[in-house]
Amino acid sequence: MKKNSGFSSIYVLLCLSSLVLFLLCVCELCSGYAAGSICENVCLVAGKSVLSEYQPDLQRRYGVFAVTAFPQKLEPLNAFYIRQNLNGTSLLIRPKLRECTVSCEETQGLDVESLADQIDTLGLMMLGKDALDETGALRLLRELLDPLENREDKEAAKHVKDLPPSPPEGQSGKSPAELMREYDDAMHPDLGEHEGRSLVSAHKEQLPTRLLDVRPSSSLLKYAASALLQDGLSAGVLLQSRYVVSVCSDLLHQRDDTVLGLETEYVLFGRDSDRENEAEMKDALFKIRMAVDLARNLKNETKLSTYAAAAAAFPAVPQPLAVLILAAIDAAVQAEEEVQTLCSGGFVAIAPGSGEQQGRFGTYRDYAMLLLLLLPQQTRLARLMDMMQADVAYMDGASFAFRDYCYGFVLHAEFEKKSFLPVLSGPLRHGTVEQAHVYR
Repeated sequence: MKKNSGFSSIYVLLCLSSLVLFLLCVCELCSGYAAGSICENVCLVAGKSVLSEYQPDLQRRYGVFAVTAFPQKLEPLNAFYIRQNLNGTSLLIRPKLRECTVSCEETQGLDVESLADQIDTLGLMMLGKDALDETGALRLLRELLDPLENREDKEAAKHVKDLPPSPPEGQSGKSPAELMREYDDAMHPDLGEHEGRSLVSAHKEQLPTRLLDVRPSSSLLKYAASALLQDGLSAGVLLQSRYVVSVCSDLLHQRDDTVLGLETEYVLFGRDSDRENEAEMKDALFKIRMAVDLARNLKNETKLSTYAAAAAAFPAVPQPLAVLILAAIDAAVQAEEEVQTLCSGGFVAIAPGSGEQQGRFGTYRDYAMLLLLLLPQQTRLARLMDMMQADVAYMDGASFAFRDYCYGFVLHAEFEKKSFLPVLSGPLRHGTVEQAHVYR
């Protein structure tokens, strides 16, 4: 009887031990899943926190998000946010960060494809704004937000009022206006009222077009051929062109906070000064208008009769050739007048028969957008990045280069936690998390 009770005790003990071991295995499994979920969430929060520290002037002026690409800054930032999130919780299971590394190779700031994703999204938003504007919904929204805008204007005026006044005569120091003037002179030594604005020559080698080897060109035929072969006329091309004419200054819409006054023209032709880009733009407009006017003149029977009568005075020249020459001369005169009209803010319908009452497809910006469609994507975006880089450096007062920035990063973090089964799995368990954090 005692022998049977001893076997029963051993059997019960084995069952209890197995049950305890099973419960520990369940706890270990559950803790592993919980720790993995915690690590995934803290890395997700950390990545979003780092992305929130974007370049403010680039976002405010152009709507583009970018963060510094230096691992020496991104890795400590991610590690800081991860540790703070782990220490700020009162969970029973608390993993510990062992190592944190960051890679930005796939989202470098000089990658035009990554920038194109953001530009396309912004272009869609602008098209939506155009639709709201046509229906009158945008005007109603502005009226509803008018009190908020007035409040912001008052706060800005109060900020200007609180600036320190000019020092009295006889005392050292300079007024804010004098300091701002000296700052502008230092930032733009090449600016001149008579020669027009130009890029600062000291920073040309850091521009994206130099780093990506994008050469300036003014040949519309080369633009069209390369664009159709490389990109085609896709929806992205239309959105990017719409974005450029909206955010960049041009001959008729110049801004004071830009390095070049004719930014749209720079994107088109890539010359270093406003004077050169303006000449290239007028020449391109002249070619477009002359081709359209020549085709229209050759279809006009009244004008053909006039040309034929005038050609009769030159019997040495074959009449068809003489008519063509006279039609071309007439088209050139018309094109010159139309270019002056466009450059003074007037309206010239691109296609014959589209009237001014339609309110579209005939302004200076419409022609600029038409030319932008002919640019290859790399050329269009690289020159746009030139403008962004130069303007952000001017607004921020510090160095800014796209090669030092990125549009996201890949976070690789390694964690450890105490094990419930140190005999089987060791005193510590290790796990890794890899996440891609990119601006969408």
